[in-house]
Amino acid sequence: MPQEGNPTEEFVYGSELQGHGHMSRLDTLVGLSIWMLASAAVMVGFLNLYLIKKLSIFHNSFGVLWVSRTIGEIGANLPNIFYAGPVTVFQPRDIDPITGIVAWTVAFFFSFESCIMVQSVSANRMIAVCSPLNYDYIFTKRLTATLITVTWFAAALIISMYYIVPCSLLGYSPKYHEHIFIKCSPDIDRDHSLFATIGNRGCFAMCSCALIMDITTLFKIIQIKVRNKAAARESTFKRNVRFFAQTAFQNITMMGTLVFQVLANNSKESGRHEYFVLAYDTLILTQLNNGLALILFNPEVHEFLGINFWCLKKRKPAVLPCSTTALSSTLTIAARIDD
Repeated sequence: MPQEGNPTEEFVYGSELQGHGHMSRLDTLVGLSIWMLASAAVMVGFLNLYLIKKLSIFHNSFGVLWVSRTIGEIGANLPNIFYAGPVTVFQPRDIDPITGIVAWTVAFFFSFESCIMVQSVSANRMIAVCSPLNYDYIFTKRLTATLITVTWFAAALIISMYYIVPCSLLGYSPKYHEHIFIKCSPDIDRDHSLFATIGNRGCFAMCSCALIMDITTLFKIIQIKVRNKAAARESTFKRNVRFFAQTAFQNITMMGTLVFQVLANNSKESGRHEYFVLAYDTLILTQLNNGLALILFNPEVHEFLGINFWCLKKRKPAVLPCSTTALSSTLTIAARIDD
């Protein structure tokens, strides 16, 4: 195998996607972390789909949008379970470059769908909290279906641009623990994909917009709690706040992940290996957080699953009123007998 970075060696397409040929402790730890986090994210994702189907509180536009995003997150993690995790642990040197490219294509297509869908989910929560009377008129079934269709089409368009823009393909590299730019010719002097640079920064900009919508929603929630305490106690408002918390929880972790994605930029440049590991694992962790958010922030889910994570409310014993009544009656009867 030719050594990368040495201009005197023969150029081999896809050499970036090969393993070391031997297993190391770091490779094993990173590979296992990818496999375990991705497996957990997929299982929690399927649990989300089941809960949304069973619980009526999610039978609305928010629930449908969340389903679309969850499908994107499940699809993004399947290549991690069946490819990225195992090859990172075992570090084979005879990988067909097409395999690494396909793994990246599938993972990025579904990841882009999930990233784009964040905007719709954040907008949904902002309208629900800031303009609840207009919510049903804005987020109709038709608009919801249109948003989902456009999102999947946009994800397909973005991933196709990597194939259209010359020398922009990526693939999963076991030794770099990240999706890496594939040098298409020995004459190419850059170490990064032009379209990946645009894509990483584009995702960062989109998530920034979602974060702005989340901040707007948070200010409105605070305003309602301060100025209209009666409205703040309504069950619909409380549900909207919980749904907002799910979305904001994910967006904050996603922003941190995208910072590492922008810094690493899918480049093999020396000194950035820690960015590769952080960018890859935090992305999977963010997708796992998404599924956990729906479970953690909704008491209806706790009741359905028969669990209570936070022990937020200590229920008073149901027999207390009856016991008090019985005691009062006994005292009354005893008083009459004494008389």
